[in-house]
Amino acid sequence: MTEHHFEKDKEKHKRKPVRSSKMLLCLRALMIALIIFSSYKILCSSKWYYPQKMFTSAKNKNVAIVGTYITSPDKVLNIMKKVEIPKRPLYMLDVKGFEDKISEIKTVKSVHIRRYWFPARMQIVIEDKMPVLMIAPNEKAKPAAFFVEDGTLLSADLLPKNEKLYPLKVLSTGEQDNFIHWKEEKINYLLELADKARQYSGEEVEYIDYRQPHNIFIKIQSVLIDLGEPDAKAYTRLKSIKTVLENLDKVDKKIEYVDLRWEVTKYIKIKGKGQQYNESNNNPTEHEIG
Repeated sequence: MTEHHFEKDKEKHKRKPVRSSKMLLCLRALMIALIIFSSYKILCSSKWYYPQKMFTSAKNKNVAIVGTYITSPDKVLNIMKKVEIPKRPLYMLDVKGFEDKISEIKTVKSVHIRRYWFPARMQIVIEDKMPVLMIAPNEKAKPAAFFVEDGTLLSADLLPKNEKLYPLKVLSTGEQDNFIHWKEEKINYLLELADKARQYSGEEVEYIDYRQPHNIFIKIQSVLIDLGEPDAKAYTRLKSIKTVLENLDKVDKKIEYVDLRWEVTKYIKIKGKGQQYNESNNNPTEHEIG
């Protein structure tokens, strides 16, 4: 086969390009137009926009408030009612202003807003400041106020409804040392004192009696402890409670309190009238432990 015939045969079998028909071109253009139109309708859909009255009720399905411990959802809604919702889709909405407004609530530690679409929804995730210490005038009274972790004093009506979630109780009338002026240092000291009492005794602390600031008492489950002056040696004196508790079964009378005010000798105060007692002078109302 000559070269001429070879080229002619090659040209004959060469694949010719397939040209799109007018119908195919029209269909393609229609599909592109449909995609553009659909995208536009989706982007402009009202489902992207928050309702202007979404904060009028806690039952509104467009907003959910989660994570609260002491912060009232109604208080969050009341704050948000005053905030104008911009008329723009949620993917273009800056929620930082909403978060800053909610953070003004004294019980809120941090807040994060999550946005959801179709329909436009908002989830407000709140982390509360935790209650650490509550104030009551006596052991049987209800709390009058409480402190949260940053030292902020709040009214007792913000405490959790479940009393099992209540923090450490401290008895104080505010007469000798007004708790309104307590700083974080004092709050942390009382918390540390309760923690040491729990650690050394192996029992839960029911309350700290701070009505006489220069002679404080700590009530654990089994007995009341007279710790005396809240000075630098208070932790050392409190450490001896373990030895005292081990000897309580030797006392066959009703105990009023354990006296840990002294460095060396520890006493158990017996309920009833009479003069002081220890093993050396046969005093009927106080028993010496060691």
